[in-house]
Amino acid sequence: MRKKWRMSTILRLFFILIVIIPMLLICSIILNIYKRDILQQNTDRSLQTAQALAYSVNQEIGRLSGLFASIGLDEDVISTVYDIYRQEGFDRQVATYKLKVLIEKYTASVSGRVLSVNFYFDDGSSYSYLKNLMQRGVDIRKEEWYQTALEKPNFIHFIGMRPNSLYGNYNPYMMVAALSPGYSNPSSQLEMILFTFESSAFDHILQSRDNTESTLYIVDGEGEIIASNTILKRGSKLPLHRQKDAFPQSQGSYVDETDGDKTLITYAKVDASRPNWVVVQKIPYADLMANYKSVNSFVWFLAILIILAFILVSFYFVSNMTKPILELLRQMVRVTHGDLNAKINVTGSLEIASLGHSFNHMTERIRELIDQHERQEVEKRKAEFAALQSQINPHFLINTLNSIKFMALISKADNIRNMTHALTRLIASSFNRGGLVTTVAEEVDHLRHYLYIMEIRFGKSIVTEWDIAPDTEKLYLLKLLIQPILENSFIHGLKDIDYQGVIVISIRLQGDDLLITVADNGVGMHEETVQVEEGTTRHTFSGMGNMNVHNRIQLHYGPDYGLQYEKNSPHGTVVHIRLPQIREPDEQLV
Repeated sequence: MRKKWRMSTILRLFFILIVIIPMLLICSIILNIYKRDILQQNTDRSLQTAQALAYSVNQEIGRLSGLFASIGLDEDVISTVYDIYRQEGFDRQVATYKLKVLIEKYTASVSGRVLSVNFYFDDGSSYSYLKNLMQRGVDIRKEEWYQTALEKPNFIHFIGMRPNSLYGNYNPYMMVAALSPGYSNPSSQLEMILFTFESSAFDHILQSRDNTESTLYIVDGEGEIIASNTILKRGSKLPLHRQKDAFPQSQGSYVDETDGDKTLITYAKVDASRPNWVVVQKIPYADLMANYKSVNSFVWFLAILIILAFILVSFYFVSNMTKPILELLRQMVRVTHGDLNAKINVTGSLEIASLGHSFNHMTERIRELIDQHERQEVEKRKAEFAALQSQINPHFLINTLNSIKFMALISKADNIRNMTHALTRLIASSFNRGGLVTTVAEEVDHLRHYLYIMEIRFGKSIVTEWDIAPDTEKLYLLKLLIQPILENSFIHGLKDIDYQGVIVISIRLQGDDLLITVADNGVGMHEETVQVEEGTTRHTFSGMGNMNVHNRIQLHYGPDYGLQYEKNSPHGTVVHIRLPQIREPDEQLV
């Protein structure tokens, strides 16, 4: 059968599906749209900043390139350099001073930024204005940029940032540009002009931006920092998770994650014709999403409040609707478990109230019927037991009396007296005391007389071992439960053996039960013998076979009690009789 759901579960699921889940979905969708909008707005604004800075850097490079081109292509500067190259002594000093005046005329607008102007001739000689290079001319001529500049004369080659190689300059980096002039001289050829200037020439562009939420960088194609508005050192690598191919286009943006911190990266390349420089802006993702987080928290807080209020209202409504039905169900479960005292306090609608009245009337009627049935069963058991007591097998009495007569002929009077006494006690126990129950101590005394009679009857001496726990002697049990088991041990197990027979009778407590064990060392009962004994109405002395004993126990105490057989080791049979512990007998059985 398909599993059924409770009405309250169905109603609550219904409310959840039509209200709570749609509300959660709507809040989630709106917040995601708002989050994408915030990210897009910040990305566009940051990209505009990067583009503006890239334009400013490009303009600065163009201005410096124009300045250096003006110096390198000035005929007076070139002729003065030739004079310095050719002349010596006073004339050389005059030419040197003239060159200083000419160059300072151009560099006045960038005072202090130009570090040196170095002139290289084709014969390997050189002249440095302001500061000399530590690097030899032979080594400089081997640089790749030197050969490139020679191949394209009269053009400023903006080389960019290089490690410092000037005497007297303590900054670790400097900026370099080169120009190969196209002029010639009969006596010597000026091959290259190398301009060096401060590496901080572009810092003022980034510092002009009053931006406390982001960090700005100018980096080269290898990711080395050229300028920055932070404390990162010039020449260090820009900390990015994806260094390789970090800037695939002329401008763009992406979210970078380095050391677990997410950062919005926007970039714009300076100019394709210039060095491979890129303006980079980094904005912490947490700063971008600060407003979103506050809005997100407020929206979810409000949504949760609404959902909780709705849940309380809906659960109150469902509980009031289903509470009477659940109460009826609980009381019915109590009845199915045997509690017939279950009763419903009639509440709810008219239909539920009618069900409650009917249920209470039903349980009262069931109790009356059960009480009537129990009284009938008790009377029935008393009648059955009285009938069983009246059906004592006459053959046993005849055989016993014959044995007494035989003993009267061949034995002394004491044996006759003892056997007659035992028989008297046994018969008195069966008939004269009335009632259906007896104590363990009385039953043991009854069994001792019975065993004595059986030994005399069959002419066999049986060793009987008693193991009676003292705490069991005052417990009650039904009469004549153990005697049929002992008779089976004699007749089926010990009667025809040619060795000493032993019967062990043990009575002790096991948990909440009383466990009686009868074990013999006889031939044992075959399976078919047990089946015949249990499947027929064959009677023993007391009129009750083993199956009768088993049925009596279950009739009185239920299916958890009764007889259990097992083989004895090395031979024989063990019978376990399991009974409840009864310390006060039922008045109807006494």
